[in-house]
Amino acid sequence: MSATNRRGWRGYAFSRPIAGSTIPHRVQNLVLRTYADRYGLLFLLSVFEYHHEGSFMMLESLYEALPSIEGILFYSLNMLPEERAARERLYDTVLAGGAGLRFALEELQILSRADIPLIEDLLAVKSLARARVPAEMLS
Repeated sequence: MSATNRRGWRGYAFSRPIAGSTIPHRVQNLVLRTYADRYGLLFLLSVFEYHHEGSFMMLESLYEALPSIEGILFYSLNMLPEERAARERLYDTVLAGGAGLRFALEELQILSRADIPLIEDLLAVKSLARARVPAEMLS
């Protein structure tokens, strides 16, 4: 399938907390639809990840759709796998499939390998901040 036959950005949202907060599905979808409208993207209905901590089964199920979609539209950057190796597998799989990743809440994107260092830097800063701030202050 050629790139011209790809249609839309599949929404990806969570049923579990994101950065410590539980965001209702309808709110996540509203943010995704608003982002897609703002950037002129065709928004495809979202899949919701299972509540089980560390589960990315629904995200990985989207890999099969990569030849027919433009990419995956995440509600937030904070939904990426915590392990760097898992994130690299995601980046490699999506980019090799000719698709991209977008993050609606932060208005960021990964459309090529050149976009990855910014995302990884932001995740590293978040990780460092968590390591230095007492847990009771994060609640």
